[in-house]
Amino acid sequence: MSTGVTSLANLAEMGAVYPFAGFEWLFTLIAAAFLVYFLVSQIKMEQGDIAHELEAPGAEVALAPAE
Repeated sequence: MSTGVTSLANLAEMGAVYPFAGFEWLFTLIAAAFLVYFLVSQIKMEQGDIAHELEAPGAEVALAPAE
C-alpha cells in the first residue's frame, strides 16, 4: 500500500493528507460541548449520591471485619 508520495519537496502543493481538513474547529467545539455536558452530569450524579447518603445515614450495609 503506497501513498504515491516520493518526495516532500512540493509539500505545500499536495494539500490535506487526511479527511475533513478544515473542520477542526467544529470537532473542537463538539468535544468541548461533550466535555461540559459530561462534567455537569457527573457533578449532578455525585450531588444526588451525597444527598441520598445524608438522608439515610444508617441505611448502608454493615460490612464484617476482614480476618
